[in-house]
Amino acid sequence: MADSLRILMICHHRLFKSWLRPGILARGLVENGHQVTLMVVAQNTRFRFKRSHIDGVDVIEAPDLTSGRMRSGWDPISVWRRIRCVRRLDSDYDLIHLFETRPATIYPGLVARRRMKVPMLIDWIDWWGRGGLIEINRPAWYRFLFERMETYYEEHFRTLANATTVICHGLKERAVGLGVPRETILHLRNGADHERFRPRPMKELRARFGLAPDAFIAGFASLDTFLDLEMMLRGMKQLVADGASARLLLIGKSDARVRARVAATGLSAHTDFSGFVADDIYPLYLNACNVLLMPFPKTNYNIGRWPNKFGEYLASGRPVIFNAVGDLQDFDMADENAVGIACEYSAEAFASALQRMYESPELAERLGENARDAALRKLDWAHQIERLEMLYAELTEKRSAALGATAAG
Repeated sequence: MADSLRILMICHHRLFKSWLRPGILARGLVENGHQVTLMVVAQNTRFRFKRSHIDGVDVIEAPDLTSGRMRSGWDPISVWRRIRCVRRLDSDYDLIHLFETRPATIYPGLVARRRMKVPMLIDWIDWWGRGGLIEINRPAWYRFLFERMETYYEEHFRTLANATTVICHGLKERAVGLGVPRETILHLRNGADHERFRPRPMKELRARFGLAPDAFIAGFASLDTFLDLEMMLRGMKQLVADGASARLLLIGKSDARVRARVAATGLSAHTDFSGFVADDIYPLYLNACNVLLMPFPKTNYNIGRWPNKFGEYLASGRPVIFNAVGDLQDFDMADENAVGIACEYSAEAFASALQRMYESPELAERLGENARDAALRKLDWAHQIERLEMLYAELTEKRSAALGATAAG
């Protein structure tokens, strides 16, 4: 283990969403003997700070005057409050790690670095600005008001970091293009929770959820957005039209637009909708499927992200039909190690892959075992945290050496 460090993490997400990446890293660092303070956006509070300990992490929930999706780092009053908060924190932190660079993160982070005189890292997990998710995952009024500002905050401050962590190769190359030295960038993909997501018997779970006991079920899961469904839906429609006893299971809260797209494809009679599922139930739905689907066409927003559910699919021990785009190219492996079927983003390709899985349960079983093995080898949170510790140690050693040289001079 590296020497114990005191780390300040600042994030623009609400508490529940912060645990998808910074919270997990913080918890793992605490388990390894470090002290971590994590500042997040409070779930609902608008006026008061709340401080608590979660899994050993010192959590500061900062108030925010906005609501809903706007509660994500844009409130100028929250920025001012956060700056005041970091000015009151103890100054004996060793590192500052910012998760993205929206106003509620970058400005308090810069104030903290100036006050504490310690290295600052910046994390990058999504391509949001021009050409990215904002163009397909936000309404027109939001794009009109925020696209230029989103792009500015996403790009402008990257070169100020002493080191950069990125979730995928695409964002690493984008950071280099913005002037960030390549040697200061750590590709730090999210891991998967191997205990929460693991192989389980299928039959009992289908009975529990009222799913067809003998049908071939292809599953697709989403926390809050159902992207890139078209070719997957059309491929599934072709499988059903060819006479397969097959059903599509959409896991997660799907709105009327998603259901309308399913209906327009002619799949309503062959689709089950789970609706919202609690965190402890979600993995069980994955285990109820024969195969899991990961449509991932070549777009900026896919090249610039890591889909967490892909890791969850693999850890669940189910084969995956996916498009080998962005970081998913690393999982397009040779036949003996294949985790599923990598195909083109087309209806015909999805239909062909589904047909192969439908006709060969033995193939699906073998690919599912490979998927679980790949998750254990390639998507281990403990290993990722060790790599982050090594970067932290390198930065603090450089700082100590620089302070020593200054003192000697």
